[in-house]
Amino acid sequence: MKFITSILSSVLVLFSSRAAFVAGVFLFLRVCAYADWPTTFREDFNDNSRHWNVGTFQGGAATIQDGVYTVKKMDRFGSWFLTQVPFIDFSLDYEIEVKVRWLAGTVTNGFGINWASRGQTNMNGFLVAANKSYKVYQNSFGRYNDLVSWTPSEAIVGAKEWNTLTIQKRGSAVNLLINGSTLTSLPEVPVFGREISIVLNDEMMIEIDYLEVRQDLPPIKVAPDAPKDVSRVNLGSQVNCEGGDLAPVITADGKRIYFGRYPFEGNTGSPEAQDVYYTDLQKNGTWGPAINAGLPWNNESANYLISITPDGNTAVLGNTYFPNGQPKGPGASVSHRTADGWTVPEDVYIDNYYNRNKYAEMCLDPSGRVMIMTIERDDTYGEKDLYVSIKDKRGIFSSPRNCGQVVNTWGNEVSPFMAADGITLYFATDGRRGYGSMDIWMTKRLDETWVKWSEPLNLGPFINTEGWDAYFTVPAKGDYAYLSTSNPENNSADLYSVKLTKGVRPNPVFLVSGRVLDSKTKKPVAASVEYEDLTTNRPAGSARSAPKDGAYKVSLPAGTLYGFRAEAEGYYPISDQLDARDLKEYKELNRDLFLVPLKKDQTVTLTNVFFDFSSTDVRKESYPELNRLVEFLEKNSTVSIEIYGHTDNVGTDSDNLKLSQERVNAVKSYLVSKSISEKRMKAIGFGESKPLSSNNTEEGRQKNRRVEFKIVNI
Repeated sequence: MKFITSILSSVLVLFSSRAAFVAGVFLFLRVCAYADWPTTFREDFNDNSRHWNVGTFQGGAATIQDGVYTVKKMDRFGSWFLTQVPFIDFSLDYEIEVKVRWLAGTVTNGFGINWASRGQTNMNGFLVAANKSYKVYQNSFGRYNDLVSWTPSEAIVGAKEWNTLTIQKRGSAVNLLINGSTLTSLPEVPVFGREISIVLNDEMMIEIDYLEVRQDLPPIKVAPDAPKDVSRVNLGSQVNCEGGDLAPVITADGKRIYFGRYPFEGNTGSPEAQDVYYTDLQKNGTWGPAINAGLPWNNESANYLISITPDGNTAVLGNTYFPNGQPKGPGASVSHRTADGWTVPEDVYIDNYYNRNKYAEMCLDPSGRVMIMTIERDDTYGEKDLYVSIKDKRGIFSSPRNCGQVVNTWGNEVSPFMAADGITLYFATDGRRGYGSMDIWMTKRLDETWVKWSEPLNLGPFINTEGWDAYFTVPAKGDYAYLSTSNPENNSADLYSVKLTKGVRPNPVFLVSGRVLDSKTKKPVAASVEYEDLTTNRPAGSARSAPKDGAYKVSLPAGTLYGFRAEAEGYYPISDQLDARDLKEYKELNRDLFLVPLKKDQTVTLTNVFFDFSSTDVRKESYPELNRLVEFLEKNSTVSIEIYGHTDNVGTDSDNLKLSQERVNAVKSYLVSKSISEKRMKAIGFGESKPLSSNNTEEGRQKNRRVEFKIVNI
C-alpha cells in the first residue's frame, strides 16, 4: 500500500492538471493490470517434459541442463525452429517472452522467436543479433517480407549477455520490446497458427533461460449438465488397431460405425493411405470386428466417409473418383446402395469450391440438403473455419459461406458433425481455451440461414482430455457419443464411446422406418422418399429405399408437422403424416409407404388434406398434397378423376353428407384455381356411408375422415 501511495504521489507531481492526473492513474492501473496477468505457460528447462529437441543430430546438438537449454547449430545454411504449441487466444491481449543469449558463431545473423505461426512458410518473426541489431519479418504462404530490416539498438546488450525479448499485443497492435524497451510497434499481425518457436539462423550457439506466455483468459464455457463422473470406453481390440482409427460416423439407428484407418498394413493401397472400415453392434452390446469397406469406396488414395443418410442407402465420401474407381482429386463424392452393392462414387458439385488447407472435413445434415465443412478460404478468420453450403433444385451445392465469428476462431476448426435434429452441431477447435490441445464443442443453429449460431459450449473434462479430442458422432437417439482420441497406452488414435447427459444431447427426433411397397402386390419398390414441413410448405429432406427389400429410414426433428411419401416412376404416392410439434423425447416408429400403380380405376387417398372441425376451408397444410395432384394432372393431360369426400359418424347422416360434399367441392375449387379444367374432375361426397374402419375409436374415425380421388380415364 505504501508503494502504491508513493507512486501515486509521484504521478500527482508529474501531472498537474486534473485530466492529466486521471490519464496518468489510468495508465498506472493499466500497467499494473498487465503486470498481474497470470502465466499460462512457462518453460524453465528444469527437465525435458515438453520434448524439446536434445542430443546430437545432423548439423548440431542441444542439451537441457541446470535450467538452461543450450543449442548449437553448426550448419551455416537454413534455419532451425524449436517449436512449442501452448494455448494462446490470439484474439485477446497477450505477452510472449523469451530470455536468451548468444555464446558463439555468426554475429550478423539472428536468433529469437516466431509466434502465431504454422509450419515453416507461415510465421511472424522477431530476431536479434550479437552485433546489437534486430529485425522483424513475416512469411505468408512462402512469401517472405522484412517489416523492419536489420536495425541497430542500444537496448540490446552485447554478446554472452542475457537479452529478454517480449511480444506484447494490445488491442490490434503488437509491440516488440528488448529488455523492457519498445523497439517498434506493428499495427496488426496475422495469425497463421498456434506455434511459437525459438529460431536460429546461420551457424551459432545460444542459450535459453525461459520461455513464458502471459494472458488473462476467460473461464472455459462448459455446457450445463455436461457429463460428470462418466468414463470413456474403448471400443476394444476388435475395432481399434495399433495404427490410427479415427473420424467415426455412426448410422442414425446406432447399429453401425464407419471410420477411417491408417497407418495399417491391411489397407487397399499404401499403409499410409487411409481406408474406410466399419463395425456392427452385436446382440451383446459390443462392437464386432472391423471390416474393410472394400471397393469401390477404397482405392490406392486416401479414402474417408463424410456422412451416411439415415436410411443407410446414400453415402458421401471425401475426395473424387474416376468412373473406374481410381483416385481423381480433392472434393466430395456420392455413392448409392444398389441390389449389387455400392456404386462408384460420383462427384458432388459445390459451386466455387476451393480449399487453401491440406485437409478438409465435411458432414451432411440429416435432410441431405445442407453440407457443413471445415476448410480454409480467403475469408477464413484463422486456419480452417466452419462453412455451410446448401443444395439447390439442380442438386448443386452453393458456394461455401462462412458460418461467422460466433463459432469460428483464429484457430483451427475441425470435424463437424450435424446431429439428427438438424439443429445441434458438434465440432472441435484449438482456437478456444479448453482442457487439451483440441476440444469438442457444441452449438445450436438459430435460423434457416445456417450462419447464425449460439455461443459454443465445451462438453467438459469428462469428454475432453488434456490431449487431442475430435470427431464426435451421435446416433439419432442421442444417448451415447463416439469419438476419436489418443490412447494413453500406445498413443494411437482409438475409437471410444461415452454416455451423454441430457444437457449435451441433440433435440429429440422421430426415427421413422419401414418399407416402400406396391399397394396392390405388396412387393417392395425402389423409390425416393420425400418429406416436407407441412406448416411452411417447404421440403425437409429426401431419402432412398433399398433396392432389395424397399426398406427406408428418415429422421424427423421435433417442432413441426411433417408429410412424407415415396415416389417412383409409374406410381402415384400415398402420403403419410407425422406430428412432431409436441415431441419431447426420442421415438422410433414403423410406417410402410405405399405406391399406387397408375392404372384406370385406381383409388388414391390424399392423406395430407386437412380441414378444421366442421369447416369446409382447406387448411394451408394441405397445399403440398394438393399441389402434387395438380402436377400429376398437368403431366398427364388425358387423365380425368373423381374426387371423393368421406366423414366419420359423428353428427347426423344429412349433416355429414353435406359436409363431405362441401369439402370435396373446396378441393375441386383449389384444383381449378391452379388451371386444372373443371371438365376433368367430378366431386362426390359420401358422408359416413363408406367407412374404412370402425367408428368406435378415434383412430378408426380418423381413418374414415378422408379425401380420395379415383382415376376414371388415363
